[in-house]
Amino acid sequence: MTRKPLPPLPTDPYECLCQGCERPWEVANEPFQVAKDTFYVGNNWVGAYLLASDDGLALIDTTMQPQVYLVLENIRKLGFDPADIRKILISHMHYDHIGGVRSLLEHSGAEVMMSREDWQFMNDRPDQIFNEGYPFGSFTPDGFFDDDVPVQLGSRRIRTVLSPGHTPGTTSFFFKTEGEDGEALLCGMHGGVGLNTLSDAALAGSGQPASIRQDFLNSMLKLREIPVDITLGSHPKQVEMMEKVDQIRPGHNPFHDRAIWTGLIDGRIAQIRKLLEEAA
Repeated sequence: MTRKPLPPLPTDPYECLCQGCERPWEVANEPFQVAKDTFYVGNNWVGAYLLASDDGLALIDTTMQPQVYLVLENIRKLGFDPADIRKILISHMHYDHIGGVRSLLEHSGAEVMMSREDWQFMNDRPDQIFNEGYPFGSFTPDGFFDDDVPVQLGSRRIRTVLSPGHTPGTTSFFFKTEGEDGEALLCGMHGGVGLNTLSDAALAGSGQPASIRQDFLNSMLKLREIPVDITLGSHPKQVEMMEKVDQIRPGHNPFHDRAIWTGLIDGRIAQIRKLLEEAA
């Protein structure tokens, strides 16, 4: 019996796919360090970040369930044990970010955290997870983010900021690290910058109010003021992370560039303002 191929995930025009590949989430890449004790362990399309601490590991996003083995392999290649994952932090409720949660928590027993807003929305509208026929194991979060209470793992503190727009509970992450010369640097990851969920058709399908477009703009304006030194893309193509990997060398971190954060945010501010003007 020939298995019917699974359909491709919906293409987000704001999340460019890799050239010449229709299923880039199946493309493996070697893990790499983006900052001290901070590593990229996702695939070629969607990001996952491993944060090492003196009390185990934290993982930001999980990729899709069929590709969890790539995350596990990347963690092992870095010399860590995936069983030491203590916290799984979810940026937003779309399948390419939460699809691997169930497998990873069963493997590690990790605590799972996400926004209360996205947990409510994915329960009210499971169709908006967009798993598109791919396997999805359900899970229940152990806790919810609070902008006023950083996530703590050993000596590492991860500040979360609710950033509604792409989903009602999209969450961004900020944490300190150390540069090559010992200077304090700030890493930042916006939890979801795509405007594909904010079109008229998308809002009609999801039942979200048009006001979420203004929420998106407001959160972008707020986040732009954060002085991020090292930008992590929830999708690496957003900030051309893969193109910078070959530039990594002792004494030089190609991801250390404040202009990357402002460029990312400014680009989305322009796009959402245009969308608001067209909708007016």
